[in-house]
Amino acid sequence: MALNLGLLLLILMVALGVGYAIARPLLGPQAAQRNLRYAIPWILAGAILPLILASIGRYGLVMLYGLYALSVLLWLLSWPLRKKGAGDLLLRVGATAQNRTLLWVGIGLIGLAIAMSIPLLDQFTGPIVTTGGIIAGIVTITFWWVIPLLLILLGRSKLEIRENGLAHLFAWQPWERIQAFGWDDDKPNTLILKAFPRTFASRKYLTFSIPITQQQEVDRLLEDYLLETDLASEMDGAISEQPKAEQPE
Repeated sequence: MALNLGLLLLILMVALGVGYAIARPLLGPQAAQRNLRYAIPWILAGAILPLILASIGRYGLVMLYGLYALSVLLWLLSWPLRKKGAGDLLLRVGATAQNRTLLWVGIGLIGLAIAMSIPLLDQFTGPIVTTGGIIAGIVTITFWWVIPLLLILLGRSKLEIRENGLAHLFAWQPWERIQAFGWDDDKPNTLILKAFPRTFASRKYLTFSIPITQQQEVDRLLEDYLLETDLASEMDGAISEQPKAEQPE
């Protein structure tokens, strides 16, 4: 069990590094670094939670696997219903650099899902098969396959500008929750949105790589709903001031 957790953490860190390496030339170094800063705390939190549950026994981790897999599947299946709130489609921008990164990471994780599933097949055959072992095996295998499934489906999704907001990665952002938009200095086709955070853990700035052929059309549509401003400088200023704010008096 500990080996599985260590392997998962290692793969998450490798995926984070690969994602940064891919995002840097596509989004620009500033946007890639901002995305990296945002992702690291979530990866650390995701690594600590299984360790805590594993300390209370085998089935604590299995419970986490089951809750995660069920939550992801319900979230994916509910997208057609949730998307109705975004209104009519105005422009299908298509796949972004984020989509392509998620797609290839998801395809790569199929190998991990196979490797983690094969040892669990022993729980379904043999003289010491138990009901609890079968249930735990099914839940654990489902968990390992839900991860690449989620990333592949996210990678296949499209960025869309809709009547009531932006739809991307099986979620949509209402215009009312976006303060302004702008374009990155490093990569002029990197769209930046300044959003009203829903929670303390939500991102304030969102970045999207827009195909150059559609950049003008995206800019024209966004001007109908949002104020355009220099968010790249604002974001960099906020990041540079953050360490000072965290220094003790």
